[in-house]
Amino acid sequence: MSKKKVSSETPPSPIYIFRGHAEQINSLEFIENNRYLISGDAEGNIIIWDMISKRSKVQFKAHNDGILNVVKCKDKLISHGRDNTLHVWKFNQLSNIKDGGNKEESIKPEISLTVNSINFCKFDFCYEESHIEISDKRDELFIAVPSAEDSSGIDIWDITNQKLIVSSIGLDQNSKTGYCMGIKIFSNNTFQNLQSITKNYFILAAYESGSVILWSIIINTNELMSKEKNNFAVEKLWDRKEHGESVLSIDLSSDKQFAISTSGDNKIVKYNFDEEFRKEPLIKSTTIKYAGIAEVKIRSDGKIFATAGWDTKIRIFSSKSMKPLAILSYHRESVYALAFSRIESMDEQDRDKSTEEGKDLGNEERTEKHYLVGGGKDQRISLWEIY
Repeated sequence: MSKKKVSSETPPSPIYIFRGHAEQINSLEFIENNRYLISGDAEGNIIIWDMISKRSKVQFKAHNDGILNVVKCKDKLISHGRDNTLHVWKFNQLSNIKDGGNKEESIKPEISLTVNSINFCKFDFCYEESHIEISDKRDELFIAVPSAEDSSGIDIWDITNQKLIVSSIGLDQNSKTGYCMGIKIFSNNTFQNLQSITKNYFILAAYESGSVILWSIIINTNELMSKEKNNFAVEKLWDRKEHGESVLSIDLSSDKQFAISTSGDNKIVKYNFDEEFRKEPLIKSTTIKYAGIAEVKIRSDGKIFATAGWDTKIRIFSSKSMKPLAILSYHRESVYALAFSRIESMDEQDRDKSTEEGKDLGNEERTEKHYLVGGGKDQRISLWEIY
């Protein structure tokens, strides 16, 4: 849609509606340079949609209970279910299976981990390629999930080695945060020697109490394969309680300069970080008329963000001013999931076009589309074109 359309009296309309789920939609994500869309529902089903044909390419039951989150990292698809499991799938295996059919029995995860799913908190991941020139170098894929010991804490798993490397973050702080409701994990290793074995990671965590806390975790990556524990140090950097109800969602901008949280209340909060993340963030907030914002997503260029409301509305805001830009009305029941297509720089587009994978998937045709999708209780996925 153009800015003119947003400000006009005629409400914008979705450009397409995906129908294929029979249950509430909990997770949405664009992958493969926006060529495909992944959706996960409350019955544990995953659908991979082709964004050119608008048809489902793959459909299978991934979990015995509802999907909390599905993401793609390199050649892996990672799904988190309400059945207390996290599965890692080989994406090529899934993409070679035709839609639906009788081939579900042939779809098996490459890795399965038992994790905590009691509090509906979606996992998050951090991936870093190894820069150490040694023969056995391995990339690092870390997963952050609520702790199996207590839902107020956070565990970090090393997926590459299938090992729990940090456990129960926050449980020794004697704070009454309640359940962990949202997690973003990211690194701050640009300030370090790329060959350093000591890495600094951060976890931005949102809690049932309405608090948002930033944790710093120092990990000795050289000892990940060892059987020794406590190869890490955890520090709470700051704690802000801006919400009066449980935080339901938190998202981090691609450049890691700010984050936005939403809650069971009607407040939307922006946290502006300093370069090293150690000072308390500058806070800016706004409110909407109706309480209950199930999810927030920041577009990859950081210019706008969207919220999914219990009141059935999808709202678009300016990230800089926090002012509302548009209200998208289509769904008749609560919206629980959102996803923006990734907007790439010219350098990123040129790099992707040079890969064989990009050529096969036709990324040249898709990278310029500024899409937003929303889904929820009505089992439908609305597709919008956003300026």
